[in-house]
Formats: sequence, structure tokens, C-alpha cells
Amino acid sequence: MLIYKEKLSIDLEEDIDKLRKELKQLEKLRDTIINLPKYHLLDGKTQMVEECEEKAARSRLEHTIGVADICKRTVATIYDLCSIPKISETEIFKLNKKRAELEAEIIGLSHDLGHTPFGHTAEAVVDEFMQSITDEDTIKRILERRKNIFGEEYEEAQGHTDEFCGSLSFEHNEQSVVEFCSILEANPTEFDKINKEKIIKGILSHSISRVPQLPDDLIAQIARQADKVEYRNADSDEVIKYIKFTDKEQDLLEYSKIPLEQRISKIIEDMANEAIEKGEIPDDNDSLRQCKKLRRKYENVIYFLDKDGKRSLLTGENRERQQMIYKKLLEYYYNHPEKIPTKVLANSNPINGDKEGKRVLAFDRTNMQDITIPELAISYVNTYTNAKCMSQYIRLVKERVLKGKEYGIDPITKEEIEERKQIQLEELIEKNVAKDVYKGKGRHTFQEGLIILRTRNKKFVEQEITDEARQTIEANRQKHEKENEEDELLWFAVKNADEQRAEKEKKVRKFTQNLIEQTPKRIEMKQEEDLEL
Repeated sequence: MLIYKEKLSIDLEEDIDKLRKELKQLEKLRDTIINLPKYHLLDGKTQMVEECEEKAARSRLEHTIGVADICKRTVATIYDLCSIPKISETEIFKLNKKRAELEAEIIGLSHDLGHTPFGHTAEAVVDEFMQSITDEDTIKRILERRKNIFGEEYEEAQGHTDEFCGSLSFEHNEQSVVEFCSILEANPTEFDKINKEKIIKGILSHSISRVPQLPDDLIAQIARQADKVEYRNADSDEVIKYIKFTDKEQDLLEYSKIPLEQRISKIIEDMANEAIEKGEIPDDNDSLRQCKKLRRKYENVIYFLDKDGKRSLLTGENRERQQMIYKKLLEYYYNHPEKIPTKVLANSNPINGDKEGKRVLAFDRTNMQDITIPELAISYVNTYTNAKCMSQYIRLVKERVLKGKEYGIDPITKEEIEERKQIQLEELIEKNVAKDVYKGKGRHTFQEGLIILRTRNKKFVEQEITDEARQTIEANRQKHEKENEEDELLWFAVKNADEQRAEKEKKVRKFTQNLIEQTPKRIEMKQEEDLEL
């Protein structure tokens, strides 16, 4: 049965028994995700502003719940607008509507399951880590696994053909699909009636950088837009107090003052109408344009860059240090995979539940026999929250101090921090240069791009942010300097421990050498004593 409403057609499945079985499995899958430890661990990964003692910050779990809610409500609105007397009262219509709602909700709940701690800050490091893999057998195995998970069509779109001989990469939407598929692999018979390909396509499609073309499936389009709607509106509420609006931007200021739920409800209604009128919800649509403008307005705040190349001073992230911590953890577990625990403890809420004597891990290696060591390291470290990354870094540095070079990790150095600053600076300049080229302004050199960027930032600080923002920037700069000083103290402890071990080893070697040298003399003396006797 097909329902037509302007340009949108909805195909209603008419096999009621099949629908009921599928709905039962979809409900179980949704509940499985909600009770999954890795899902609750998203509560320990901040969305944009770094959490501190003075204030709580929005977490990626809050974002995920918001996206799932928008997905479900948008589907429900579309079906309600397409309802036809008599047909909309039938069980077939209601079951189809429920199935579409559950599919959209599951995509929303799963879309960030593979997200790194520290947000996109750490994602860049994992991407570098994947690019550093050169072993041909490992690359071949990863590509084969990717093909099985994402499908051949998606892999071809990424350039991963049989002739591929380049570097691998990482993006959280793909890792989210990996984590989602691990749920299905652990329960193969419980979810065999579900359209897995549709859900996987929806999770993949929420990232425009990996899927630039609008997906052909309406549920995937809804999930793609719901992600933008949620973060563009809800994230802005965390930084809006830091921003000044010009006289020409009064409409944007008024929009930002509309209560969040009211803004989102209006966009959901607009997207549903757009789906009916156009048969799709395109990326650049009227319903998303206003919140997109708001996002652009506060992007300068998120990516604030000072004259020394320091980023995110306003949001509180110590980006360079966070990237180095994540990089060191990844490299440690890549080089020491035997240190990765394999036991999964049953705890549905590790953040807010009873944590005494418990550790929660996101996978069991026995269920992932085909996984390579790089994938294993990424999957494990991705289970960490922001706070766990910090504490594990300190713990492994202490292990390095206590046990020596073959254990633990080295503390972060000033040189490493400066190197990360330079990498980020080059990326930011390249991004701005690309924007200028797109606008037809011609390509700039690196130095020209740096001058333009600093001029923009100076104007930004003078004209576009509040006094409270300037105070916050200075407070965060001091906080970051203190954190970097702590790393220097850790290096002093490592150096001191190494020197003590070296001195001890020197004494042992000297004692051993003396013993070796004296042994022949002692044997000779013993022989002489025996002869005398």
C-alpha cells in the first residue's frame, strides 16, 4: 500500500505478523543500546564547553538523547501530516509509523556511540594514528572488515577499491557503526528481522564529511538533519552569553532568545512539511537556515585562536594537551595490547550507578577475533571519558616512574605542545584559505593566511565578545599554564627516577665486573690452599 502526499510517498508494509516481529526486535534493540555501558559513558564526554568545578557542561549523552528525540518526533509529525481518514486508523498504518519512529530513534541513539572523548579534538589524533599504519597485511584486514561492516558501495565512495594503496583514516560516524554492529554480532538471532542496512546508512549519513551527498532514504535524512538541529541550537546556549550582536544581527539575537524547545519544535514542523512538499529534506533548507547562521556566529567562540596559536581558550579545552594525552594512550595500548582488559562487567549505568569495585569496558575480545591491534586500541581508548583519559595518563606516567622505560608512558613535553599548536594552526589557516578560494579571493600563502587570521581574531576580541568572555579566556589561559607546569613536574620525576635507576645499574655492573675479575684469583687461591692441606 502506498500513501501519496504531494511529493512524498510512504510505502506501508501490509504483513502484520512480520511487522509485529520486527517491532519487537526494534524495541529490544533500542533498550539494549540504552542499557549499554558505552552509551552511558557518553555522559563523561563533553559536547563543546569543557566541564570545570564552577559549572557543569553539556555532555555527548545529552546531545544523543536530544537527537533521538528529534528523529522520533519528526517521523511522527510526517506520518500525522500524511494521515488519511480510515487508513490512519488501521493497525497497518500504526505499526508502520511505530517502526519508522523506532528506526529513526535507534539511529539517533547510536550516531555517536563511537565518538572519542574530548570531542573532535581527539578525533584528529585518531585520524593521524590510522594514517601512520603502513603494514600492508593490517591495512588489507581493516579494509576487508570495513567492507563487511559498511558495504561495498560505501567503501567505493571512500576510494577503497581493490587498487587502493593509500593511508587509512578515522571518523566517528564509522566507529559508531562499528560499535553498533558489535551489538548485532553479539546477538545475531535476536535482531535478524531488522533492516540493519537502513540503520547503518542513517548512522553513516549524519557526517557530511564522509557522506557529502544527501542519502536517498528519508529516515537517514531525518537523522542527518536532527544532529544539526540539536547541536546548532543547544550548543549555542552554552556560549551565547559571551557573544555581542551587531545592529544588523538583531534578528539573530531575537532568534537566540526563543526558548530551545520552541525553536526545535518549529524546525521539526518545518522539516516534516518540507519532506511532504519536496519528497526529501535537503541539507541547505529553509528550516535549518536560521540556526545555521547562529552556529556560524558562535563558531568564532568555539575556535578562538590567540596570537600564540592557542585554541579553544573560551570553551576551556586545553586542546594541545588533550590531543597529546589521547595520542600517548593510543600508542601505549597499540604497543602493549596485552594491557587491554577483555572482561565486560554488567553495569548499565557506570557514570551514575554504584561504581565501587567495578570497571566498565565496551567490548570483549572473544567476540572480536578478526579485529586488528590498531582497531583494538581505538575501540578500547574510545571507551574512556574525558576524566578517565586524564587519570589514566597520570597513572601510566607514574608506572613509567616506578618501573622504568619498558613500562608506562612519557609525560608531555613543551616541544610536543608547541608541535600540536603548529599542526592546529596550519589546519586552521588551510581552512580559512580554502574559504577565501571558494569565495573567489585567490589563494594565500601560509604567512599571508596567518596575518589574515590574526587580524580577524584581533577584530573578534575587540568587537564580538563580552567582558565576561575576556575574563574567561584569561582564566583558562592560566589554568592551561598550570596543567602544562604539572607535566614539567612529572618530567622531573621521570628524569630523577631514571637517574636513580641508572646509578643503581652502574653500581650493580661495577660489582658484577669486580666479581668476574676477582673470580680467577679466588680460584687460584683456593687451589693453593687445597695443595697445602
